[in-house]
Amino acid sequence: MTIKAIPLTPEAFEPFGQVLMGTIEGPQRDEFAARMDNLRDDAKANMTFMRVPVDTAPLQVSALERHSCSNQTFVPLNGTHSLVAVCPSTPGGDPDISGLIVFVATGAQAVNYNADIWHAPRCALCAPGEFVMLRFDNGSEVDTELRQLDEPVPVDLGSLLG
Repeated sequence: MTIKAIPLTPEAFEPFGQVLMGTIEGPQRDEFAARMDNLRDDAKANMTFMRVPVDTAPLQVSALERHSCSNQTFVPLNGTHSLVAVCPSTPGGDPDISGLIVFVATGAQAVNYNADIWHAPRCALCAPGEFVMLRFDNGSEVDTELRQLDEPVPVDLGSLLG
């Protein structure tokens, strides 16, 4: 099964979180533009700088992660496109690969995943990416649950990158 990637839009991403981006010309300030849930009293804000190499191998989703007690936000710093892959959970809480959706985010779109959403780790397209990541962590294994997929899912970008 190959998944065809689609452009990231706030409407299409709404079941999984929020897309933050400028929507008008000129100055803009959107207060409370995204949810920031910290579901543990002992967790603290974790702001991380990430440099992600460009993925040159055949593009595929091979792992998914979730953060059951916190949102996770990625803000691009250098304008590179990135892959945003999400899926719902099965009734038992596992990733439901049959519902996998793959988006391409522009370098002007920040992504905020709701708590407990399965998503692929950050993947830069075309050029190495630099991101600020924000999440609430307490240093326990609950911070991030990572699952390797039994079979990687190939991704078709079509003409999304020009």
